[in-house]
Parts: sequence; C-alpha cells; structure tokens
Amino acid sequence: MIHLIHLKNQKFPKGVLNMTTEETNAKEKSSYLPLIIAGGVAIFLLGLAIYIPLLIVGLIIVGASVFKLFKDGAKEKFADNKEAEEEKFPLDSVPKEKLGLWIFLASEILIFGSLIIAYAYVRINSGSWPVATQTHNVLLGMTNTIILLTSSLAMILALYSIRAGNVKGLKIALGSAFALGLAFLVIKLGFEWPELISKGFTINSGLPASTYYTLTGLHAVHVAVGMVAIGYLMFRTYQGGFTSTKHVAVENVGLYWHFVDIVWMFLFPLFYLI
Repeated sequence: MIHLIHLKNQKFPKGVLNMTTEETNAKEKSSYLPLIIAGGVAIFLLGLAIYIPLLIVGLIIVGASVFKLFKDGAKEKFADNKEAEEEKFPLDSVPKEKLGLWIFLASEILIFGSLIIAYAYVRINSGSWPVATQTHNVLLGMTNTIILLTSSLAMILALYSIRAGNVKGLKIALGSAFALGLAFLVIKLGFEWPELISKGFTINSGLPASTYYTLTGLHAVHVAVGMVAIGYLMFRTYQGGFTSTKHVAVENVGLYWHFVDIVWMFLFPLFYLI
C-alpha cells in the first residue's frame, strides 16, 4: 500500500503521462518499416525484370514506407524516455527512422549500381556505340548538373536554418530546392527527351537508347519522389511543424536528396561526356 501511494504521488515526465496505446503501437510498427521497404524494393526489381505492374506496386510500397519514415511522430514523442543501462546492440542508439532511411538508401545504391555496372559492361563489350557528345546535348546536361548541385546546397541551408531556429530561412531554402528540382525535370522531360526522340533516338532504337532512358528515367522518378517529400516539408513548415529541436524529417529528406544528386554525378559523365 505504501508503494502504491508513493507511485501515485510521484511526478512523471509529461511525455510518459501522455503516452497512449496508439502511440506505443505506432512506435513498434516503425521498427518494421525497413523490412517493408526491403520487400518493396524486391517487388520493384522483380517488376523491372519480368512484369511492369509489379514495378509500380513496389514503387508505391517503397514510397509510402519512406514517407512514413520522414514523419517525426513516434521517435520525437519518446525522445526523452531513457532506457535502463544495459548491454545493447550497437545500432540501438541510432534512431529507427534514420536507420531505416540508410537501409533504404543502401538498397537504392544496389539498384543504381547494378544498372550502371550493366551499362558499362554492355558498352565496353559493344562493337559500336554512338559518340556521347554527338548524341546528347551536353549543354542541357551540364545545366541540369548545376541545378541539382545548387538544390543540394539549398537543402543544406534548409537544415542549418531550422537548426538555428530560422523558420523563414527554412521556407526559402525548401522552396528553392523544390523549384530547382522542378526545373531539372522540365529540362529533362520537356526539352532533352523530345529533342532526342525527334532525332530517332527512342527507347526501342537499340541498347544505347534503352539504357539511357532506363537509367535517366529511373533517376527522374527519384527526383519526382524527392520533390513530393520536399513539398511535404514545406506543408509541415507552414503548419509550424519544425523547430530548432524538432526537424528530423528535414534531415532525412536532405539525405535522400543528396543521394539523388550523387547518382546524377555518375550518370552525367557516363552519358554526356564519355
């Protein structure tokens, strides 16, 4: 009885008192997201190989799971809860959202890496291959490269701004990154691809064209996904969802966006310069 009275009078952190069954379930479910993402990537690769509708299903699964990882919800609500000191798994100290994102990015590296290696193998062993500078518009490719590099800078400024509590700076940086991503897609899909198609360089015209459209098209899809994520950040920002101590989603989206830019740093020289 004495212990019960003591517990009743004891003051607990506000976050503990407000913990609900739904929040606990949400936290537990977040640990399964990396597995869901891995399954989505497997379905995507299977669809890429044998059945296009599966590819779409895989993209939807991966996109929905990554979107959930970007949300600050469960982790930040329980950020103040401390576990008892005991021997832990080395990655226990890494937030599940960030760990899931890194697992996702690792799977993306495998996808792009395998496609790039396959492209290099086919090109090296091909008897003839179109001259890159004569086939592709180097000026447009260089312009898009500068655009993506600048957008990465904008995402870095976004993170630094919110860390300093500068919400206005965050809004400007996110808006700039979104606009630059849109400019990239407009140049790629609105100018560059139509120009190539008008020259007869279509996806069915041979290996040089099919590999180009596959890799750059897949990259464009990732840019579009990144823009959706940045749009979500902009919405959350205008809703007052981020502060100097609560901005995990900004960091996660920034990591994804930098990955997309790094991929382009490989694609640009492969298709436009070499």
